[in-house]
Parts: sequence; C-alpha cells; structure tokens
Amino acid sequence: MITRQKKLNLMGQSLLFLATLAWGTSFFILKDTIEKTPAFFVLALRFLFAGAVFCLVFYKKLKKLNKSTFFKGVILGVILFLAYVAQTEGLKLHSPGKNAFLTATYCVMCPFLLWIMFKIKPTLQNVVSALLCIIGVGLVALSGDSGKGSNVLLGDGLTLIGAVFFSLQIIAIDKFQKSGADSILLLIFELLTVGVLCAVSTLIFELPSVEINAYALSGEQILKIGYLAVACTLFAQFAQIFGQKFTTPNQSAIILSLEAVFGVLFSVLFAGEILTLMIVIGFVAIFIAILYSEVKIDFKKLIKRKK
Repeated sequence: MITRQKKLNLMGQSLLFLATLAWGTSFFILKDTIEKTPAFFVLALRFLFAGAVFCLVFYKKLKKLNKSTFFKGVILGVILFLAYVAQTEGLKLHSPGKNAFLTATYCVMCPFLLWIMFKIKPTLQNVVSALLCIIGVGLVALSGDSGKGSNVLLGDGLTLIGAVFFSLQIIAIDKFQKSGADSILLLIFELLTVGVLCAVSTLIFELPSVEINAYALSGEQILKIGYLAVACTLFAQFAQIFGQKFTTPNQSAIILSLEAVFGVLFSVLFAGEILTLMIVIGFVAIFIAILYSEVKIDFKKLIKRKK
C-alpha cells in the first residue's frame, strides 16, 4: 500500500519532471522567437506576464510584504536578469542544444562560488566533477559549429557567464529562504524585476535601433511568447517551488539535470540540430559531471558493504 508520504514524494517528482520538461522545450522556441522579435521585448513580456499572474493569485500574501523581502526579491531579479541576458545573447550565436548543456554547468559551479563567497570548501567529489565538466565544455566549445568560429566561442562564453549567474541565484535563494523570507513573495518580485529591467532595456537598447515592425507580433509569435510565459515561467517556477518541498535534494538534482538532455532532444527533433561525435561526447561528460556533483555518494559506506 502506498503511504501518503510516498504519494507526496511521487507528486513532487512529477512536478519537477514537468518543470524540467517545460524548460527543455524553451531553448529552441526562444531561439526561433528572438530571431524574429527583439530579445529584451520577448523576455519583458514573458516575465511581466508571469509576475502579474502570481500577484493576482497570491494577492493576500502581498499584504504581508516587508522591505526586507521586497529588496531580496529585487536582488534575485537583478541576478536572474543578468543570467537570462547572457544566456539569451549566447543563444543567438549557437544552437539551442549547446546552450542547454552549457547553461546546466551551473550545478557544478555552485560549490566553488560558495567557497569564494562563504569559505565553504568544495569536496573532492566537487573538484572531480569540475574537472570532468571542464573537459566536456572544452569538447563542446572546440567542436566548432557551422564554421562560425569566433561567434560560436563568444556564444559559449556568454552562456557560461549566464550559468555563473544562475548559480548565484540558487545560492541567494537558499540564503534568503533560510532568513525567513516568503518563497512566493520572493518569486513574485524576482519575476517582476526581471520583466521591468527587460522592458527598460528594450526602450534603451532595442527601440532606437530596431524597426518598429519587429514589435508587431504575428499570431505564431504570440503563441510562442505565451507558451514561454505560461509553461516555461509561470508553471515551471511554481512546479519547482512545490515539487522540491516533497522530494529529497538528490531526487531534485537528478530530475532537474534532465533539463539539458531535454533541451538537446527537442532541439534535434524540432529545430533540426545536428550533433557531431565530439559534441555528444562533451554533452555526456558534462551530464556525468552534473550528476556526480549533485548526488552525494558515501564511499566509506560502500566499501564497508562490500567487505
């Protein structure tokens, strides 16, 4: 008989899996969307819509908002804004599959950022994972892509910078939640901050240089942006928050790491991405590094069991 706890755990895993699946689809859809519509404009619509919906759904929580939670949400928003800017600019210069896997390296980066910021030393497992990840990134970056050379390397670099900010976001969320800040309020002001910063960036950087016709959205573009806002932001963020409440950190890490796999899979199936052998080997190395970094293995216990 399945206990209530097991049912909740299964529900949590299912929510995380669906969130990961949604994020996996976002890479090739966003790539196609920003080729026809200004990137900051797309991101502004995506995040402002998601933030506004959360405000309407959780309006009662807004009454409990204090200055500390507000500013923490804004800080998270600034970090996430920088992460998406770097990731999206990187996406313009290479394939959705590469963007997905290079973004996923944030899992390996977290322990080293904690070391730099809070003097928490990484484990040997973290170091081995980092070395394996570097090998994987090197194989992916040096593989070349459609003969575009320097542009591809720039795209790889920007994506990795985005991964650094995604790592900082995870660390900041952990610290802010432990300080007692409400998770939903943090999420609301994080999303709204990203949306507002993207809207301002549109006015400053895109509107003066982009033809006004680019902002006239077709029905197809509206559907794609709507999907990114509803499925990949609104639903996925909500599913992650509640999914992690009912799963162990190891379960969460394994499921969320599948985002990169889904990103490549959908890019190959729907965007016509072609993978070379070197890129595939690089992806495998990165994926193993992510899993090894996140799944805690007690080697002493394993040795004792064998004895």
